[in-house]
Amino acid sequence: MKDRKLPEDQSLVLFTDMNGVPREGTYKKASKAFIEAIGDEGPEDTGNIYPEEDIVSWEYLDKKDRPNPDIMVIL
Repeated sequence: MKDRKLPEDQSLVLFTDMNGVPREGTYKKASKAFIEAIGDEGPEDTGNIYPEEDIVSWEYLDKKDRPNPDIMVIL
């Protein structure tokens, strides 16, 4: 991902790793890494960490695109 613009610090993003796997998470500028969001753990719990150089593409996630975890949909 050399010479490519990176997201703003602490941004919610959809990123794709070198294997072509899309993941949702947060970009952490201080760590120079993308952190995959996992399960229902609190914000202090981190998921898998992907260094900037292991990411082939990314895009911002809009908070309203993510379902509210407090709402349950019953079909």
